[in-house]
Amino acid sequence: MQNTELRIELESFQGPFDLLLHLIKQMEVDINDIPMTEITNQYIKYIEAMNELELDIIGEYLVMASSLLEIKSNILLPTEPSPDYEEDYDEGDPRDILVQQLLLYQQFQTVATQLQIKQEERARLFSRPMADLSSYQEFVPLDEDALSLTDLTVAMASVVEKAARREPLERQIQHESLTVSDQMDKIMAAFQSDTDNDSVTLDQFFQYGTRNEIITTFLAMLELVRKQHLIFLQKSKDDPIQMKKLEE
Repeated sequence: MQNTELRIELESFQGPFDLLLHLIKQMEVDINDIPMTEITNQYIKYIEAMNELELDIIGEYLVMASSLLEIKSNILLPTEPSPDYEEDYDEGDPRDILVQQLLLYQQFQTVATQLQIKQEERARLFSRPMADLSSYQEFVPLDEDALSLTDLTVAMASVVEKAARREPLERQIQHESLTVSDQMDKIMAAFQSDTDNDSVTLDQFFQYGTRNEIITTFLAMLELVRKQHLIFLQKSKDDPIQMKKLEE
């Protein structure tokens, strides 16, 4: 009976952060002062049940379990600083990165909830049915190396996921706002700095930066494509995505 109850609960979680927030709320503890021993033990219980019932999605939960155990061990057995660097040694709270990631996840949950509410409100409005435009639609085949919007979306989802997992989590207390226009200028400048090549790789713009900066950069690229300044190309699925400057 216990496994059945756990299965019902597990199916409602969207991932390891969702499960962690559920446990924190259930234990009625402060998210900024997580009791690692208790939260890890409770998390492992869910993992053990999932190991029997949800083998297809166990991977990401096991990664989080490993991180929790590492944080727990660092708290119980803190690392001694080297005598040579003792003056510069600053022992931070091992939970800091986890707390920041949980708070960020909470923010995304809030935004997602607000969008869902707006979508439901929109659905309740009476609107005129959409006109049938099928007779005006035309399939336009892409060039052999050209990428579809779906290909770009998949590539960007991977980039954003890597940015979210990058450690240490980047924090900006005060910074200048980055605009799409700024990033458009930066992207075009990359072609001017490399006059021997009319294409640059997509990856070189996403090696660093926060999630918001990455999204802004991607929007700038789409705007340049819309204005027919650039085109995305990929020779094969294993090759890096290239941006090619179009002739004016």
